[in-house]
Amino acid sequence: MSPPVLERVRSVIHKARNAARLRRRSTISSNFNTQKQSIWKRLPDSVLVKILTQCEVQDIYSLLLSCRILRRRISHLEYAISQAYLRHRTRPDRRTTEETDSCELVPSVGDDLTFIAGLFPPPPPQYSTSAGAADDLPEYSFGYLADLTRCWKTCVRLSYYLAEYVVYRHLRNDSSSLSSSKTEQEVVYSKSVGLLQSRLLSSLAYIIFFLETYASTESATRSAENAYLVESQQSILQQPPFNNTQILLSTHHAMHLLCSSVRQLMAPDIAAASTETWLGLLLTTSTLERIVEFFVAAATDESAKATASAASGHWTNRMEFMWQMRRDWGEFVASGVLSLPQLRDVWFEAARREICRRGAIPHESEELVSVLHRSGVALRCEFCEE
Repeated sequence: MSPPVLERVRSVIHKARNAARLRRRSTISSNFNTQKQSIWKRLPDSVLVKILTQCEVQDIYSLLLSCRILRRRISHLEYAISQAYLRHRTRPDRRTTEETDSCELVPSVGDDLTFIAGLFPPPPPQYSTSAGAADDLPEYSFGYLADLTRCWKTCVRLSYYLAEYVVYRHLRNDSSSLSSSKTEQEVVYSKSVGLLQSRLLSSLAYIIFFLETYASTESATRSAENAYLVESQQSILQQPPFNNTQILLSTHHAMHLLCSSVRQLMAPDIAAASTETWLGLLLTTSTLERIVEFFVAAATDESAKATASAASGHWTNRMEFMWQMRRDWGEFVASGVLSLPQLRDVWFEAARREICRRGAIPHESEELVSVLHRSGVALRCEFCEE
């Protein structure tokens, strides 16, 4: 028979072995369960935010629809993801204007959202009476990022198509270009389109800002006698960024070039006397997005002509677009507005009054955008000095 002390030692060793065995089993089971978990559950929040920052907004929306785990996590981190996404696509380099002593961003073609984000900052917070809701942070959201990206892409695309049309028309009317070789013409054409696009990019963004701002206040200023009050538009032009007279003038010149180009493209399908009303309708119902579609349709037709794939009298993309515009006209008439949107009632009359108020009539015209043999495209208006 074993001594009592020896029995106690054996009991302690046995209990220690059982405890160690249970710990090993628990560790193995825990590791196994962790490995079975989805990677989207195990991924730290900071890493997930950094990954989604590299994606496009459309990709983020697609991931929201992929599984419940991602939908819950992304929705919970929407503010952080949106803020990091915008920070990743903006740059800090700014320069200060001498006239207004304010930050003026230099726009660049691409996915850089610095310039457009400066024009359209995130909306202010929506305050609530509930406890803990007094948050002063702006409303960063995927919807805001989508609107911002769509607006910037509209500016980039429209500036390109408008520059392409204007340069093409200039070279076609310039007899000196006929003496140049085909290679030289292609180089000149590409360089000139790039130069003109860079000049138009910021001005078109300002036009969108004006149209969006006016659309947001239109319901408060609309009346039965005059649906497009010039006074409310002029008040917008007295606020940033248009309080900078140079920005106001350059935007006015870009608006002239845009509207004259669209009216030229509408002929002869729409009479010249009617193009102002049609263009006014486009500007007031869809800012500049539908005008981009019009330029795309015209460019597609021009490309088809170059390849000789479109016969004379064939139904073109441009004609199809203008036919679809009749739906906009029907919706506008059905809305019950008594006065039709004449082109002069959108921007031009308000800009004329504001330029006159500042004593900038007449003013110096902008420097020509060089195209070929010392000829170039002029950005100007009726108030420019020769």
